[in-house]
Amino acid sequence: MMKKFLLSLPVLVGLILAGCGGDGSGGQVISKRYIHKYGYAVSQSEWESHNYPGQVITSMRNGVTVTSTYENGVLHGPTTHTHPHSQTVQYYYLYNSGDLKKELEYDALGMPIQETAKLSPHRYCITKWFGDGSPMSVEDYADDELLDGKYYTLSNEIESQVQRGIGLRTCRDQNGVLVSKDHFDSGYMTKKESFFASGNPKSVDHYTMNRRDGERTVFTEKGEPLAIEQWAENQLHGKATYFNNGKKQVDVNFVAGARNGIETHFIDGEIIEQEIHWIFDKRHGPTKFFVGENLAKTEWYYDGKLVTKNHFDELDKLDQMITNSANEFSDSSVR
Repeated sequence: MMKKFLLSLPVLVGLILAGCGGDGSGGQVISKRYIHKYGYAVSQSEWESHNYPGQVITSMRNGVTVTSTYENGVLHGPTTHTHPHSQTVQYYYLYNSGDLKKELEYDALGMPIQETAKLSPHRYCITKWFGDGSPMSVEDYADDELLDGKYYTLSNEIESQVQRGIGLRTCRDQNGVLVSKDHFDSGYMTKKESFFASGNPKSVDHYTMNRRDGERTVFTEKGEPLAIEQWAENQLHGKATYFNNGKKQVDVNFVAGARNGIETHFIDGEIIEQEIHWIFDKRHGPTKFFVGENLAKTEWYYDGKLVTKNHFDELDKLDQMITNSANEFSDSSVR
């Protein structure tokens, strides 16, 4: 998260001010004005050759006005982006000699939504507000590690806390509707419980070092299961089962985010309707179709392409010969 704060926003500003700019070849910049700090306008060539202190005011085709403050050729002071076709500021960035120190986001009425303040090279604080302007949360981070956090209700009462990296984070939307309950240990999220607007459970995810890891369960608003998945290192990894109207519809295995193994489709959660063989997200081997308990049809695939059974056997035999030759060569090299 810290890297995103420090890198993505300056890059975004740079793209808008520079990459789209000068010659207007990007087609996004309508005009640029260069204003010396003493209030008089200068040309672009004067601005660039003298590195004047002051502001560059950029009008964009989408109705956004970007006002950037410079000193000695680098961003220094406030940079603002308005809402499209409005004079109301949407994003506010504060720089010190090119280093982003603070960013704020405002809604269309000018009410603050979120502030991120850099406290040191690795420490920063995030403050969020509800739509009515009352505080939603205040969090203190060291890089991606959450150190402390306080989370408020619309009535400005603390409803949960994270202290020294341990505790519960309650997440609500701008209107105060519960979105999730995030469990933390040693500064990192270990479990996320998400909710529908009604308050019914939507999903339960487990995490390791802020990355999805372990079982993930997804529900309908009525409480019926939609999915039970296994995750590792933020990727689907292991068995996944998907449901329809509370009944099992599909079983499939994943390896590092790719389907690998047999995918089975069911009728009413019990009767097998189809079996598909996968190797790293490509159909490979037989795809079987069943009617009742009887096998009705078999299709053969090789590396994702539909082939005949004889062609598959020929290619598979060739693969085995290549593998055996490679193994023999490897064994002889070891000797």
